[in-house]
Amino acid sequence: MPLEFSVRLATAEDLESIQRVYSYVIGPPTGQERTWTRLISGGAMVVAEVDAQIAGFGGIDSDAVEQLKWLYVMPEYQGAGVGTELLKQLEEIGWSRGLDAIRLHAAPGAFLFYRKHGYREVQGDDVSHDHDGITMIKERV
Repeated sequence: MPLEFSVRLATAEDLESIQRVYSYVIGPPTGQERTWTRLISGGAMVVAEVDAQIAGFGGIDSDAVEQLKWLYVMPEYQGAGVGTELLKQLEEIGWSRGLDAIRLHAAPGAFLFYRKHGYREVQGDDVSHDHDGITMIKERV
């Protein structure tokens, strides 16, 4: 039976749940909360809900060098389409704000997920990161 979930714009009331998902998947947030609050108020963060609980979230910052900033799904919901739907919603936000391409820094374990969704590796990346990964980009079609 397919997983039933919904994706919607995040609200300020979702911040604690977003922090919980991030902490579970990555570890304690290290200063992202202010950016998350800014993206929430700007309509650029989305959350996925399963049984009225936040199961994943993502954010896009159309003014940043790497626009897609976060896309995390609780492990028990990975592979069920939650990440795909979050990504689609984030891309729609980016395209609607005039982006011609969306750039991101994918963790090694997420590379195949993004490649499956049309992203390609960028060679010669000159942006520094605090974690291993691969810079990827998807052009608007």
